[in-house]
Amino acid sequence: MNRIPPITPVPIQTPNRSMPSLQNILVIEDDPDAAESLSDVLSVEGYNVTTTACVQEALNVLGSQAFGLILTDRRLPDGMIEDRLPEIKSGCPETPIIVVTGYSDLQAAIVAFRHGISDYVIKPIIPEDLIQTVRRIIEKQELEYQFQQEHAFAERLQSTAEAIILVLDPDGQIVHFNRFFTELTGWFQQDLIGENWFDRCIFEDDLSRLHHVHSSIIRSGGHRGITNRIRCKNGEAREIRWSNAKLDGDESESDYVLSVGIDVSDLAEVTKRAVRAERLAAIGETVAALAHESRNAIQRMQAAAEVLALDIRGNHDSEEELAVIQRAASDLSTLLESVRAFAAPIHANLECANLGEIMQRAWSDLQNKRQGRDATLTVPSDHCQHVMEVDISRMEQVFRNLFTNSLEACEDPVDIQIKCQCTDDDIRLSVIDNGPGLNQDQATHLFEPFYTTKSTGTGLGMPICQRIIEAHGGDIHAESHPGQTTINICLPRTLPASHDPSFGPNDA
Repeated sequence: MNRIPPITPVPIQTPNRSMPSLQNILVIEDDPDAAESLSDVLSVEGYNVTTTACVQEALNVLGSQAFGLILTDRRLPDGMIEDRLPEIKSGCPETPIIVVTGYSDLQAAIVAFRHGISDYVIKPIIPEDLIQTVRRIIEKQELEYQFQQEHAFAERLQSTAEAIILVLDPDGQIVHFNRFFTELTGWFQQDLIGENWFDRCIFEDDLSRLHHVHSSIIRSGGHRGITNRIRCKNGEAREIRWSNAKLDGDESESDYVLSVGIDVSDLAEVTKRAVRAERLAAIGETVAALAHESRNAIQRMQAAAEVLALDIRGNHDSEEELAVIQRAASDLSTLLESVRAFAAPIHANLECANLGEIMQRAWSDLQNKRQGRDATLTVPSDHCQHVMEVDISRMEQVFRNLFTNSLEACEDPVDIQIKCQCTDDDIRLSVIDNGPGLNQDQATHLFEPFYTTKSTGTGLGMPICQRIIEAHGGDIHAESHPGQTTINICLPRTLPASHDPSFGPNDA
């Protein structure tokens, strides 16, 4: 058999261009002196600054010009910026936004972060700090733009790169796939040829969407940019980005769908961690600026309320109104502490402990919350009794958060079950309750800061659990099932010597 002679690779230089609009900054500030000052500071650094006095002017400018950054005052003539952020983001969803304010309003900061701002700067502005923040965000934008350029270039060369090649018939039956697919997933030709692609390799959450895409390709001829998970032979998931095209058959043959897929699993995980690290850093900076003044204000409020309570003793109407004020101050203090705890570094103090005993102590700590409720916790007697290295107080916090979520989400009778699988290397736990369950969107966003499925709350409980588990070298994720909520945790029995048992806002 003739062998194909080796081909000497020709070096290919990828484009390395910076996006011109990244140097353009839009300032929204109704105070002419403040606007001029910001413009001067940024212009000295070489940025092209456009100033507007209100949100409506900014929207008009955004309709005709691209910007690398928006720097806006919080209080504007046509509304508070947190109320107008959705309008701004709808026109330029990828443009980072820095909010500048002289008001130490923690709740407003949380609302703004929920709408996707990149940073929150407190007045009076220190020019050096502002420039450093702007430079950091612009550099991140430039890196992302360069990455997009390189990714687009890589797509044009995918015929020479390792990629999945998959052929399906109009009904979704697998006609052919290449060797790289086998190397990536473990599936062999004899396992899948003639089988239905959607039944064997696609997860239930993506079935409806991908059936629709497949039908669209058969009708119209092609589809690009679809990303979804595929199921490997061992049950694991790989994230694949697809380019699809219709292969027209002759009169005696059906049309086929040719799909070329690139494994982006590592990229998806890195991007997820980078976004989370960026948000943690921004939250940490905000909390550092707000915590001191907010804590002092709350303490003064609580002290004044205690004095006032003595003066109005016996006046039931006034006492009720004062109780409302005291509860509000307590709620604000709890909110501040939650954000502070989330932004602060986590240092795991590892000790040998019994995981089952930790769960039982966490359940006992919730005695007051369970008072009058029909609630049971089931921990298998022959499992979860193994000794492992953990930070006892931190792990108790994890289980308290999970049990509290179950108690708040479930109607009586509340049934919380712990399932456990133990090996010599790790322990895998499943915390299952009989609540309403999570849909796919809720399960996807459950560990994002400030995301919550409750009418009240900070949305930090599950992200804190995630950071504690990761500080132990483990992993936590949620499963979406109707009528059932499942949180899965995997913990190593002993941390490797190379693992640093700490996790702070700037770690990823």
